[in-house]
Amino acid sequence: MNKKTMIAAGVLTTFVLGVGAGVFADSSLTEIRAYLDPAARVNVQGKAVALKDEQGNEVTPLKYDNSLYFPIRGVAQSLGYEVYWDDKSHSVLIGEQKSDYLTFRENEKLILDKYGYTLRLPSSLGGKVRPTVWPAEAVENGIRSGKLSQHTVSAADVLYLPQNPTSPASLMATIEVIRQTDWAKDQHDDKDQVLGSKGDYVYILHGVSQNPFDASSGDFPIYQQIADQLEQSQYGLTLLPAIHADEAVVSQLIGKWTESRKGTLMELTADGVLYRAGVAVGNYLILDSSHIKIVSDGQINTVTYQVDGDSLTMAEQSFKKMN
Repeated sequence: MNKKTMIAAGVLTTFVLGVGAGVFADSSLTEIRAYLDPAARVNVQGKAVALKDEQGNEVTPLKYDNSLYFPIRGVAQSLGYEVYWDDKSHSVLIGEQKSDYLTFRENEKLILDKYGYTLRLPSSLGGKVRPTVWPAEAVENGIRSGKLSQHTVSAADVLYLPQNPTSPASLMATIEVIRQTDWAKDQHDDKDQVLGSKGDYVYILHGVSQNPFDASSGDFPIYQQIADQLEQSQYGLTLLPAIHADEAVVSQLIGKWTESRKGTLMELTADGVLYRAGVAVGNYLILDSSHIKIVSDGQINTVTYQVDGDSLTMAEQSFKKMN
């Protein structure tokens, strides 16, 4: 790279991510010698932008092996994208362009769409709060462990992110979705609060946590202020039309299928998980009698399908159902 000025016009190339040092406590890392280059800069649409880390501190680009490396968080955010670090997969996740609200991952959106709700938390809480949706396959275990109420069909957690990036997130509250018929006949905890109801579902604020930080901690007033804000806004719960697929169609699609040409095994589970060759590779949502939305391999696709007995055509592939 010969020029020290990189024009960021909407495409992200190779950068480095500004994250806490604890993320890199990995014996597989190789030590290198690099140089800070304060003269290097990024221009977005002709305007120089300051590159900052998650705490808002300016970050200086690095020069190594005759190439310049820019912090991906700073560049992505200057282009209007959200950036997350997934410690489990050791991956940088670049989300949608910024909106007024914190965003969910695409597989989480499938679940929210299915049950007709979302949490619109102000984007100003980014880096302090993270909403996350329980994977459909984890809800049953959550009920058994007592973390979720009986008959919960979907749940979303609101997590507080401490100022120290190496500290674990703290659960602030859980929003549960329960069928109206089940809610009407169940006994309820006095702390459970109905946030809203629509169609088949009632949306419950469950298990609001007390401030877990010591009063002398810097996180204590931040947590309390956010908790009060979320309580006043009812955790940003927004009700949407739930997506209901015909039960007869759903029952036909659920199960194991063999791809006719290559013999690859595909499975669609009742909780919306897509398996390929016995490995969970994504999630799906049946939109109607001929369209299915799939989030898999980092891609989002809405494809047509047609099921006829033990035969399935989907995305121009043919499958036979296994007995």
